[in-house]
Formats: sequence, C-alpha cells, structure tokens
Amino acid sequence: MKYIDDLESAFDALTDLTVQQRSSIKNRIRFLLQEYRTRSCLYTALFYTTRLMITVGSLAVPALLSINMKPDTEPFLYWLTWSISLAVTTSNGIVTLFKIDKRFFSLHATMERLRSEIWQYLELSGRYSGILGSSNHKPSHSNQYVYFCSQIEKIRMKHIDDEYVKQANIDDSVAVKAQRPLLEDRRDADVPTPADQITLIGSPKESLKEKIDTPTRGNEGPKNKEAKGQETEPKDEAITLQMSE
Repeated sequence: MKYIDDLESAFDALTDLTVQQRSSIKNRIRFLLQEYRTRSCLYTALFYTTRLMITVGSLAVPALLSINMKPDTEPFLYWLTWSISLAVTTSNGIVTLFKIDKRFFSLHATMERLRSEIWQYLELSGRYSGILGSSNHKPSHSNQYVYFCSQIEKIRMKHIDDEYVKQANIDDSVAVKAQRPLLEDRRDADVPTPADQITLIGSPKESLKEKIDTPTRGNEGPKNKEAKGQETEPKDEAITLQMSE
C-alpha cells in the first residue's frame, strides 16, 4: 500500500459483496481520498506558510522600525523592513481572499470523516452494527452496502455545500444588503409624507365637519326650513316699513 488509507486489499477481502459492488466502492473511495489528500497537502503548506509569515513579520516590523529611526542606519535595513511589511500585507490578503484557513480546516475534517466512515463499514461498527436496515437480519457488508454508499455521498455533498453553495449565498446576501439602502431611499422618495397627503387630500376631520354642517338640498329637515323662514320674516317687515314711509 502506497498510503495508509489505501484500503483496496481490505475491500477485496469482503467476499459477501459482488465484484461490481467492490469495484464501485474502491473507485469512488480512491478518487475521494486522492482528491482530499492532494488538496489538504496544498492548503496545509499555504496555511502554515502564510500564518508563519504574518506572525513573525508582525513582530519583526516594529522592531526594525525602531532601529531605522537612528540617523546612522544602514540602507538595507530600510528595504528589509519594507519587504517584510509588504510580505505580511500580501499574506494577509491572500488568506482573506482565498479563505485558506477555512478550507484548511474543512478539508481535513472531511477527509477524517471519510476515513472514519470507511473503517466503521469495514468493521461493521457504529451505524453499521445493525441500527440501519431490518433488525431481523444480522448486519453484514452486503445488507449495509446501500447505507454506506449513501453516507459517503452525504459527506461529499455536505462539503460541497459548505465550500461553494453557502458561500455563494452569503455573497448574494451581502450584495442585497448593500443595495437595500438605495432601494429604501428610492421608495421613500416616491411615497408622499403624511403632511403631503393632508395637503393633497385634505384633513379627514375638516371634511367630515363640512359634510355635517352643509346637508344636501333634498334632505333638509323641518328645523332647517323653520330657521330659513325666520330669517326671511325680518327682511319682509323692513321692506313694508320703507314702503309706508
């Protein structure tokens, strides 16, 4: 075996599985473990290199700046300080842009989860000890084969969702939040304020008072008619007095 987790010989010993089942398991596990092993090595080197550069450079730059304040400082110390400061800033930007720290932890966790799942299936322990499937049958690699394949794909899809889908949703939500103030300002500019609505429509209390004070012509009550009659009587008396004079 080239690697410790190359389990082809262990799967070949599972005689209760068919040739097609053993072949599919070996091909799928070989592909997944090789991919996670390669990516884990790459992100391990990047993670520790950038973290070491940021930690050591952050401590070295202030010390070098204190030396450069002296008048008789060598010119190469200035360029050394500038180079270390640039390396620290660049390393921090790379870690933030490519999310090296998150992917470092996610890849190693997923790879260890895959290894644990494979060994649980080979040993018929954990979830493969008879919990899944019918309780009337003794657990074997044959009747636990479907559950094992399903669990392997669940682990794979969960890692894909965490690395790509959720991150894309987070980026979309950030973009929507950034555009929300502009939309709210535009919506506020289109909708009139309560003062503008009163000016355009009129006060509801005043309109109701006018309706009460000025009844319609067809609905004049007896009191209104009597009041009009009393108003006309003084005018008639004044006219008769003028004519008599």
